Amino acid sequence: MTESELRWILLVAGLLLLAGIYAWGMRSRRRSAAPEPERSTRVEQPYARPQAPADEPAPWSEPRREPRMEFDDDPPAVDDDLPEIRADDDSAPAHHAEMSPRRDAAPDDAPAAASRRPAVAAEDPGRPPAGPPAEPRRPPQKIVALRVAAPAAAAFGGAALREAIVDQGFEFGRYDIYHRLDDTGRPIVSLASLREPGTFDPETMDLLEYRGVALFAVLPGPIPSQVAFDELVEVARSLAARLGGVLQDDRGASLSVQRIGHLREEVAEFDRSRARAAR
Repeated sequence: MTESELRWILLVAGLLLLAGIYAWGMRSRRRSAAPEPERSTRVEQPYARPQAPADEPAPWSEPRREPRMEFDDDPPAVDDDLPEIRADDDSAPAHHAEMSPRRDAAPDDAPAAASRRPAVAAEDPGRPPAGPPAEPRRPPQKIVALRVAAPAAAAFGGAALREAIVDQGFEFGRYDIYHRLDDTGRPIVSLASLREPGTFDPETMDLLEYRGVALFAVLPGPIPSQVAFDELVEVARSLAARLGGVLQDDRGASLSVQRIGHLREEVAEFDRSRARAAR
């Protein structure tokens, strides 16, 4: 077999193969294009409600009755262990509540139970919360003081000082110092030691020496302020004359007539300011 014959045989075989493939494809296409047999479809008819006779009412036309719970006339029993929130009368804030078991009141007792509940005042949202009550303001006071000091490089003997103090009508008392009292027992003029801490001990006073004493009056007192000031000056002068001491003001300067006038004016101004504040 020559090479030319072999080529012709292969060419014919290829054409036959192509023709077979084409024929098989056309057959398959015709099968797929053919219409499928119609499927049977069952249509359900809508349900028709049976008609009732005209002279008989339809059973479904009756009004629907809701289930209802009926109670006896007596109130149902309530468990005794149910807690009640009640406010303690001793505690002012209403949010501090105490839990205690009780039996709920019957419906007939509801108004009486409501009347026994503590009333809670409605709070104003725009109002600031109330703070603790303000302490009452104390009336203004003024202390006028003078000194009776021993001469330089000297001191008052304790026994002589005690006798002079008692002779001026002073009594040992509160704060461990001496006081000159009015008829009601209130101090008009008080006397303390210039020696720290300013107190006296009558049992050991005679054994000690003192550089001086301070006399003072707290205004307002049991008597008018000007009268108390005059009594303070008079007692200080009497002690200084008896003990041979020096009369001084509260700063330790010699007490002159001019200084006494200034102190008296200060007392008068204090009285005027109190009168203006009382209006």
